[in-house]
Amino acid sequence: MLSEYRRLLGLQGAIVVAGAIISSFAASFPAAMAFAFGSCIVLASSAFFVWRFQQGARHTQNESSGRDANAANAEWYLRQAYRTAIERFIWVAGMLVVGFKLLELKPFWMLAGFLGGQVIWLVAPIWMRVEKVK
Repeated sequence: MLSEYRRLLGLQGAIVVAGAIISSFAASFPAAMAFAFGSCIVLASSAFFVWRFQQGARHTQNESSGRDANAANAEWYLRQAYRTAIERFIWVAGMLVVGFKLLELKPFWMLAGFLGGQVIWLVAPIWMRVEKVK
């Protein structure tokens, strides 16, 4: 399972680089920087998600080996899911504000990079499953 997440992060990283190069040639260097910033927001958010997933896996391993006094239950997992979702939402909103207001990046290109990264985040797992079936 972890290798699938590594592939996803690698694919998102490739999108950052390829998109920045293409937008640099298609528009300008500031557009490429905005695209890369928007894509990196998603890349960092994905890396955070993978880190949280690994924390959950470690918690399950500790619980199953008897080292953890607290039994793993649905409440713990639900709290972690909500916490992760809220943290990722705050991260994305904060970084979009930084990009728009503080860095004054080009909005179209920054959102294009952000949406490109999100599309990869949604489509890549489906593509990986279809590839496994073959």
